[in-house]
Amino acid sequence: MKRPTRAGLVAAGILASLSGCSPEPEAPSAAPVEAEEFGQAKQGERAYDPGAGWNLSWQDDFTGTSLNTGAWTVLTSNWDPVTNNCNFGTGELEYPRAQNVTVGNGKLVIAAERTADNPTDSRCGGQFRSFYSGRLHTKGKVEGRYGKIVASIKIPPGYGMWPAFWTLGSNIQSAGWPAAGEIDILEWHSNEPTWMKSALHWHNGGQADWGTGASRGVDLSQDFHTYEVEWNANSIVFRLDKDFVSTATFGHNETEFQQPHYLILNLAMGGNWYGHPSPNSIDLPWGARKTMEVEWVRWYQPGGSQSLGLTNAGFEQGLTGWTTWSPNGTANAAISETYNGGHSGSYHLTHWTSGAPYEAWTYQTKTGLAAGTYKLRAWVRKGGAFNFARFQVKTCGSCAAAVNNLGTYGGYTLVETPAVTVPANGYLEFGLHSSTPTNNGSSFIHVDDVELVRL
Repeated sequence: MKRPTRAGLVAAGILASLSGCSPEPEAPSAAPVEAEEFGQAKQGERAYDPGAGWNLSWQDDFTGTSLNTGAWTVLTSNWDPVTNNCNFGTGELEYPRAQNVTVGNGKLVIAAERTADNPTDSRCGGQFRSFYSGRLHTKGKVEGRYGKIVASIKIPPGYGMWPAFWTLGSNIQSAGWPAAGEIDILEWHSNEPTWMKSALHWHNGGQADWGTGASRGVDLSQDFHTYEVEWNANSIVFRLDKDFVSTATFGHNETEFQQPHYLILNLAMGGNWYGHPSPNSIDLPWGARKTMEVEWVRWYQPGGSQSLGLTNAGFEQGLTGWTTWSPNGTANAAISETYNGGHSGSYHLTHWTSGAPYEAWTYQTKTGLAAGTYKLRAWVRKGGAFNFARFQVKTCGSCAAAVNNLGTYGGYTLVETPAVTVPANGYLEFGLHSSTPTNNGSSFIHVDDVELVRL
């Protein structure tokens, strides 16, 4: 995998090579907002209105005293197990660990501090790090395609600080970087403190990059601001505090931006964007901590019913993202295979029997859902005899399920569950639950293109 630059607006030598990018984006023509409009005295929760026609599909408001691990995974090494690289491909100087990611007082806090411990992962060949910090992502937990993705963030000041709010394509482990696609919503560089830098990376016969940005006219590290991308099948536009629009809009048809992505928040130090500075030059004194604070993260979809992206909804990556349970170890029935093709793609989920009875429950979960009414849809075909075959969704592990008792379908047929009501920051567990009697090798259920829909 090539080493990502993760910043479309970087050193002038790199900028000059990016198609459609100028080395220094011009500031918006509107008059700069005076710094005194901001300030900690006025900071409650940063308000945000997505505008007419947008509905909230998922959010995390970081309430309580612990991270919602149903939505987020915290990295605990300078080896990234998702992308299989050291120091995140950018030569960053930090070592992520769990104790540097905390939740309290309605905020997620990612803290950076200098260390003399020289931590490193054994797979990184003695590449010792000089700082502790935090990095977390939603892969396999919160993934989706298109919409408005927004967060209220306060970034830390100082040379070498590299806070980021961004996405990667959910197929990163199979496609690699940059073929999975990357959307950098926020990156900040101390040399241009008034600018939100945004970028895109994909593959087009090689690494392809595009960069833009928006300036507020004040040092962004002095207060909370909202950082946003509006993403659809044809265009991507970035906004700072909603009204400050990026200097350019990206018109596209790249496949990397037509598929689900997952979210990442991290606070890096140094690295290639800063020209690989020495640890001693980073503006983080011994004994001090600098923090990236996040009030909330929200994902909106256009009005009407919205489809929430699921992990591996078409089973093109085996059973990645799905869990199978059975009461007596009979889950050999749940596989993903090529038999007779899928509704789309080559693969699908299969529940079947090869002569032994079984019961299997193949499911996925979603947490942090917006309050509303939801139902599950999928394309199904089914034959043979079953004790039961239930396409279902429920609001807790022990709750009664909303069930579609599946019939016989000779070809792929769109089925859906009854609707269920979910409270704010809600939970859903959903999938296929079936059981077959013995000696019935012709019994099968094929499920493909699963979709969780908010009505």
